[in-house]
Amino acid sequence: MIRIFTVLILLISNSFADIQIRKQNGLFCYDGDTCYVTYQGNNDKVRLLDLDTPEISHPKCEKEYTHGIEARNYINKYISDGKKIEFETEYNRDFFDRILAYIIVDGENVSKIMVLNGLGVVYDKSNKKDWCE
Repeated sequence: MIRIFTVLILLISNSFADIQIRKQNGLFCYDGDTCYVTYQGNNDKVRLLDLDTPEISHPKCEKEYTHGIEARNYINKYISDGKKIEFETEYNRDFFDRILAYIIVDGENVSKIMVLNGLGVVYDKSNKKDWCE
């Protein structure tokens, strides 16, 4: 019984250690809702769940781009200042093959922090926010 319990603990521990935050071009996150990670030894990306932030790669207007940079800078500083970075995920992937996950920094859900600070909205696929309004 103890042996089975030990094996279960090791399996659970390894599933949480599969994803590690990493930097690319000096940044942890490309934009406000896509971050760079290492997953199973390979470079990969995470798409934050329950968060939509302004686009910076194909913005519809200058206002969207400016707000996108602000969101990107905030999330990168938030992660950089954090002591403990964790991921909550079921390892599902989106259309762009990014791992869908929550990032937890020092016990705080980053998606919620971004929304509370006005840097993003809760993601709603059927009602995408117009950042140019």
